[in-house]
Amino acid sequence: MLTIYDLQTEYRNNPIGLDETCPAFSWKLKSNHNNVVQEKCRVIVSQNKEIVYDSGFIETNQTLYHKYKGKSLKPETLYDVEVVSIDNYGEEGMAHGWFETGLLQPKNFVADFITHGFDDSLEPAAVFTYSFQSNKKIKKARAYVSALGMYKLEINGKRVGDIRFAPGWTSYQERLQYQTYDLTNILSIHNDIAITVANGWWKGILGFYEQGCHYGKRTAAIAQIRIEYEDGSQDLICTNEDWMSTTGPIRYSELYHGEIIDYSISNQEIKPVSLFEYPKQNLIGQVNEPVRITERVPVKQVIHSPKGETILDFGQNMSAVVEAKLKLPKGTKVVLRHAELLDENGNLFTTNLRTAKATDTYICSGKEDIFLPEFTSHGFRYVAIEGIDNVDPNCFVACVQHSDYKRDTEFECSDANINQLWKNIDWTMRSNFIDIPMDCPQRDERLGYTGDTEIFLPTALNYGNLALFFRKWLRDLKVEQSDIFGVPLTVPDILRTHTCVNIWHDAAAIVPWLVYQKYGDIRVLEEQYDSILRSVEYTHQLAGDGLLSIENSSQFGDWLALDAPKGPFRIQNGDLRPSMDEKVGGTDPFLIGNVYYLYSIDILKKTASILGKTEDAKKYQDLYDRILQQFQDEYITNSGRVVSQTQTAAALVLFFDLAKEKDREKILNSLILNLVKTKKQLRTGFVGTEYLPHVLSRFNKHQLMGDILFKDDCPSWLYEIKLGATTIWELWDGMNPDHSINKFAMNSFNQFGFGTIGDWLMKELAGIQQLDAGYKKCKLAPKLVKGITYVNASYETPYGKLACRIECKAGMMICDITIPANTTCDVYLPQRDMETLRSGSYHFEYETELRFESATYSEDSTLRDLMKHKEAMDYFVQKAPKLARNPFVQNFAGRLSIIEIKMTIPETMVPKYAYSIFDEMIDILNRKEIQ
Repeated sequence: MLTIYDLQTEYRNNPIGLDETCPAFSWKLKSNHNNVVQEKCRVIVSQNKEIVYDSGFIETNQTLYHKYKGKSLKPETLYDVEVVSIDNYGEEGMAHGWFETGLLQPKNFVADFITHGFDDSLEPAAVFTYSFQSNKKIKKARAYVSALGMYKLEINGKRVGDIRFAPGWTSYQERLQYQTYDLTNILSIHNDIAITVANGWWKGILGFYEQGCHYGKRTAAIAQIRIEYEDGSQDLICTNEDWMSTTGPIRYSELYHGEIIDYSISNQEIKPVSLFEYPKQNLIGQVNEPVRITERVPVKQVIHSPKGETILDFGQNMSAVVEAKLKLPKGTKVVLRHAELLDENGNLFTTNLRTAKATDTYICSGKEDIFLPEFTSHGFRYVAIEGIDNVDPNCFVACVQHSDYKRDTEFECSDANINQLWKNIDWTMRSNFIDIPMDCPQRDERLGYTGDTEIFLPTALNYGNLALFFRKWLRDLKVEQSDIFGVPLTVPDILRTHTCVNIWHDAAAIVPWLVYQKYGDIRVLEEQYDSILRSVEYTHQLAGDGLLSIENSSQFGDWLALDAPKGPFRIQNGDLRPSMDEKVGGTDPFLIGNVYYLYSIDILKKTASILGKTEDAKKYQDLYDRILQQFQDEYITNSGRVVSQTQTAAALVLFFDLAKEKDREKILNSLILNLVKTKKQLRTGFVGTEYLPHVLSRFNKHQLMGDILFKDDCPSWLYEIKLGATTIWELWDGMNPDHSINKFAMNSFNQFGFGTIGDWLMKELAGIQQLDAGYKKCKLAPKLVKGITYVNASYETPYGKLACRIECKAGMMICDITIPANTTCDVYLPQRDMETLRSGSYHFEYETELRFESATYSEDSTLRDLMKHKEAMDYFVQKAPKLARNPFVQNFAGRLSIIEIKMTIPETMVPKYAYSIFDEMIDILNRKEIQ
């Protein structure tokens, strides 16, 4: 039996307020058969039972992004959608859904923007009010609302919907989102409307210098409510000069600093509104998933600090606000100060907040009050409470808030620390994806850095469906992009640094390309093509048909790498203050910039080819070839050595296939030797950390990457977990082994830059990969490492769930996989030939000599440690008697680890054939231990 499920219109199930004139429909299939493929489909769209679009039966196996090609859609109109699919078994599936259009065009917004009657310096949130009667039976009611500032909509004293931080942060100079609300079951006979508007991103303090009013000095609102009655009549309620303005309990609100909520006040001054000039042609329907409260976290413990602070520990670093249920005397002031950490003495640590006050103040009414900040957010685990003598932890709960994208990925393995790492990445992403991809949730920054975003994006796309999130953000990137200054460091751009920096600039090409690859929606390339082209041409203009250099560009290099010399003034007055040179790392920053330049050119020529722009494809293929040759001449010597002898340089050259074939092995060996010298510790920054794990796995050094993964001294991912981290740190060395904190103002403990290992966990360890855009063709190639005996993971592809569970146990390899309908999958299991399978569930079970239990002996063991065991020494003597008794091997080489011997001892002293002997000696001893 064939079933259609998850019928979507523009990635949503039954959306209202849709602002697309030619929406696309997608669906998924499931069946009790294996090997299911759709052979034909039909899409019918009707309005009030009248068909406005009928595709007829189309012979296609595609279930994604079928574009509407019917009559022009009407605004504020409900449309029914019917999809029929017929598979290769002749079975038919059918599904019904609907969508409702929004206003579609700005001219349909007949309401006016209104502003309050108070001074520009108003600190309390403005409240715009209006009352009206509705005496007839309502058939349908919709509100279309936006604001210059952050708003919430209330009717008759009750909040409408669960959207927070509306209307979202866009490039307000050209784009402002509106939201659509269903009021059908909310309106009554008498209705009091209140729209509360705080400073938000429009007027609020943003950036490094306590500066507000980046977009405007006054807040404003616009609302249009259409009520359709059962008798066919309508009412239209619009913001205009008949509305009034006042203030409410929110007496102060800033994203960085927090809110003051005063329930003890009453009878606030009422003033008339005035019309406000803002171009209504900028209004667009909500594109991405809104911010919502997605989880409530209770207090784990109450701590009394040495300073006498009463501190709530929620057990999790997160982006949230604290809801408090209090019954205290009228006028009682309760102050909540938020922080990520306690310092080494157990007191609240706030140094890394910089100027952000991160403080909420609740003033009680004398009755039972529920306080919940509306227009602010804090990055915290700990909250110090002032104003209450005996704190009841049950009165407080942390409300986690972030963009409400679908979180539909699963990952679990046999190691608890690796599972915690996966969760830490998830929490970090949730903490920082708040309408835009922010850099951190706690300090006075929280900006949409383009470089940080594109670096983390491959991992982010594994954790949830972000198609709409990045559709919205990319449209703002295109607005902010300039032919004079390139792509800014942040989107939306409030820094106005006018500095083009590669990696950050290259987000214009990389982000749409990765989004296209993940979801297979060609429209993101069509929409962003001009932006991609302009970004490459901008760099081309800077470089003048050559390479980027210190003469023509600025670079941030391998940001926050640990391989640069430490500056002489690194510690000042006890505070950590690394120099700019140290922060960019030890890799030549222009090498990195040119790698990304080549990456962007490659994306452009591939995009041009996909879109049928053959002349552009040829033009940029030629440019790529010329720049690649110059890159090789500049950065790779004739003997095959990369000029920057760093982990990041080697990883980039290998990942992007920038070296000649004859040089690749030498570059790989230089990378391994570097890792040997650092005792398998990374020295990479944001850039190198993304690519190095994949390079090791793809070049058959997967176990080496496994060894790096399990390191738990600084710098490493498990070092953070060992010290209690619940999110990813901005700095590898943000905290010392004794739990003392590096007093560095740029030291977030919730920043996703080093969370890029999540992509490796999903693609290389769990083996869930795609072979084409959108997962029509996919790949399962799980690869265990020592210390991980099973992995169980799944990812919700556009076609359905792709899942793999593999376990090596008692000499057996056991694997269960699920392949979604309408796809094919190349399956690579350990010690088996690849086979291509179609949809269905499959079980594999076979004998193996592979073992993945944590091992005492490894390539890190010295040869002498192996030789002192009779079983290993006997094997050595049996296989290579002369070598085993060689004084050089017994004395000098014996002191080295096996990996050091492989990487540093000449073949004339220890021949290559000995390497497999050493590996078998390791296995002999480990098998003995297991037995």
